[in-house]
Amino acid sequence: MKAKQMMIDGQKIEILPTDKNIVDVTTRNKIPLPAPCYIAKRTKGCCNACAVEISGKQKFACTTSPEDGMNITINRDDLNLIRKERLKKYSEGIKNNSSCGCSCSDSDSKCC
Repeated sequence: MKAKQMMIDGQKIEILPTDKNIVDVTTRNKIPLPAPCYIAKRTKGCCNACAVEISGKQKFACTTSPEDGMNITINRDDLNLIRKERLKKYSEGIKNNSSCGCSCSDSDSKCC
């Protein structure tokens, strides 16, 4: 049986059965991708910092399952800027004791 693979920034990466999401794949392969809410076991997607592009659409790596043939872009100037801005907001939220550690308000349905 052929191993499942995906492409990350042009590099072929094998998908293992233990990979629940793209963050698991990047972490295992030592590919830098911030995912502080996932690592801290907060609500997945809370920090919005693990933004990647898959087939022209922005997705969160912590909430996206890896699939055979998936082509992911991580290292690109616009995505790097988005992640930098979101990490800043996430850090500010933690300093302000936001309920999930992000900068969203408690009434924001897209957060927590």
